[in-house]
Amino acid sequence: MSEIDATGLTCPMPVLRLQKTLRDKAQGARVTLLASDPMAAIDVPHFLNENGHKLIARDQEDGPGDMQILKFEIEKG
Repeated sequence: MSEIDATGLTCPMPVLRLQKTLRDKAQGARVTLLASDPMAAIDVPHFLNENGHKLIARDQEDGPGDMQILKFEIEKG
């Protein structure tokens, strides 16, 4: 499984990195996306829905300082 670390990037960059990574993956491949921009909570599920990908799991973790890290587990559709 691939992991994309998009922490510290503002939207739309996490989605663009996810899109680029999924482009090279076979259907059914799984990817983990880490993002710290709160807008990713809206943008990532919207991107997945619009492009036929599946959100397997979503979690939130404490990052450095007061940063919150959103963690998305994704399956390419």
